[in-house]
Amino acid sequence: MKHRTYLLTGASLVVFACLLAACERQGATPQRAAEAPSPAVLGKDNTVMAVSTSPAVSITGVELGSAAMRPQDLPKRQKSFTTGDTVVVTIKTATRDAQARVPGRLKVRWIDPAGKVFNEEAKPVTFKGAGVDDFRVAEPMGWKSGNYRVEVSLDGGPVVQEGFFVR
Repeated sequence: MKHRTYLLTGASLVVFACLLAACERQGATPQRAAEAPSPAVLGKDNTVMAVSTSPAVSITGVELGSAAMRPQDLPKRQKSFTTGDTVVVTIKTATRDAQARVPGRLKVRWIDPAGKVFNEEAKPVTFKGAGVDDFRVAEPMGWKSGNYRVEVSLDGGPVVQEGFFVR
């Protein structure tokens, strides 16, 4: 009799645990789906139009140049540099609510022609409305010729890549 009671009690606990786990999973799935980042939307010339990395902030543009750019200068993109240039990546961002202050973290990785990361930098940013942030890199001994790229991410979300050439 005791053996049967233990079996029924054990089976009841297993069924209860399974039901509890299923209820928790059903409640968590929609929340995770809402937080999942959406992929980048590419424009005609393979430039980033928007990357939603969180419900509140998105990267709306990534441009390369030899100096930091203001928002009105962003169309002046540069893809080719000389060996003595400083390369600046300007990242244009926007918050969904223009008045909200949203903390986040921008990260850039600079990759050489051999595919190796030669510089990586991240910084905390408080986003509010439309904004622009930049990162810069220079080679004191001069750049080697070749195709380079920079990868930009926001809060560990999707990576936006821009390529450039040093001649």
